[in-house]
Amino acid sequence: SSRAVAFDRSGRIVAFHTHAVQTLRPQPGHAEMDPAQVLAAADVVLHRTLSDIAREQVRPAALGLSVQRSSFLFWDEGRQQSLTPILTWQDTRATAEVERLGNRVDEIAQVTGVLPGPYYGGPKFAHLLAQDTELQDAVKNPGKQIKFMPLESLLIRHLTGGLFIDETIAGRTLLFDIHRRRWSDDLLALFAVPDRVLPELVPSGFDYGRFRWQDCAIPLLVAMGDQQAAMTGLGAGAEGAAAINLGTSGSVALHTGDRPRITRGLLANVAFSAADQVEYLLEGTINAVGALFAWFAEQWDERDVVRRWPEITVDETDLVLIPGVNGLAAPYWRPDIPTTFSPDRKGYSRAEQLRAGMESVGFLVHDILAAMTVGSARLDSGEIHIGGGMAQAPLLQFLADILQQPVHLHRVREATARGVAIRLVLVLGWDDFPAGPQRETTFEPIVSPDQQAVHLRRWQHALKCALDHK
Repeated sequence: SSRAVAFDRSGRIVAFHTHAVQTLRPQPGHAEMDPAQVLAAADVVLHRTLSDIAREQVRPAALGLSVQRSSFLFWDEGRQQSLTPILTWQDTRATAEVERLGNRVDEIAQVTGVLPGPYYGGPKFAHLLAQDTELQDAVKNPGKQIKFMPLESLLIRHLTGGLFIDETIAGRTLLFDIHRRRWSDDLLALFAVPDRVLPELVPSGFDYGRFRWQDCAIPLLVAMGDQQAAMTGLGAGAEGAAAINLGTSGSVALHTGDRPRITRGLLANVAFSAADQVEYLLEGTINAVGALFAWFAEQWDERDVVRRWPEITVDETDLVLIPGVNGLAAPYWRPDIPTTFSPDRKGYSRAEQLRAGMESVGFLVHDILAAMTVGSARLDSGEIHIGGGMAQAPLLQFLADILQQPVHLHRVREATARGVAIRLVLVLGWDDFPAGPQRETTFEPIVSPDQQAVHLRRWQHALKCALDHK
């Protein structure tokens, strides 16, 4: 969905609207959105939220934006129209382009902080051109004003007329040098991307222009990736702090201070940047959390599964699910892994299958946190703060059990929006906006270390079978 959230100076949500956006899956591996529908949804939620504020005779001070990070499209700047659908972060059709990188994968990871995969901009650029000779010709012609850009840039273009990409989103193009904080000439050449087709690269905190609404000209002052915003919103704004955001996808993020930490199996990225500062994070992504339950809903043709799974699922099962929906991400990076059950799910109830799906999220969180304890990039906070729409009680209790440590549910449900607001108030100079962790419930482990070990052995056996299978 698209959503707009308005905060007052005290951090209270004073207006909120959401509007559905459909993800289309025309064939296996494809996941795309209609640009016109996305922009229409953004208009709906923004105008309704601003109207609510106007009724209270309050003028909005500033706008911020957080966006899916690995969703890209081609845009005709001359005609002001899209040339392709938005290929979302879930889209894996560019897998063949990644396979062609061969032995350059590790080199690319060292420069970008990101292990190459079909989710990112460079491979999507190459794939779309390979499929469309007319698009190839248009991109080669400077007079055509063709742009390849992320969803963020499309929204900024729609809101203010500017054409920008911030550094947190640039980190998902496979074209961005995370150390020098600029486009890599070598990687632009590798993917045959002319730099003129890209939006202007700017910091996350930047004057992106004005959104005009009624008699207001509202400055857009922050644009950033959704998981970076969620990390900030959950209180992990200082070096060594960690946050887990569980939404359609999932993110386990560790704030690593003012320098990137390249770690095998994980993603280093800019957490936030301004003209005079930069912060970095180390992240493990989970491709399917809410998307996994949506997969169950589609399999069974029961839409309410996504909403009702916490009350449907059983308390335990020996069934294990390897969640290949959208591919297996950190720390394994196998986009080719299918969704499989071990043993076969025949004979297991739907409630047990849901439990296995829920547990797979917990197991992946465990494996990501284990990877974060390797080398200098350590999880030092001792606390794990969790938020997001899929942060429901059964999953949080399982996380506490499998991690063998307490986990804290954040009481602000709109953690992503709150993270953007926290960054905005720093620009605005508001000193009374609450920026720290706000716990609602703490889940303590209720199983023994021996029971935890049994769970992990089941998972590791099933995972090894899936990873070994070609």
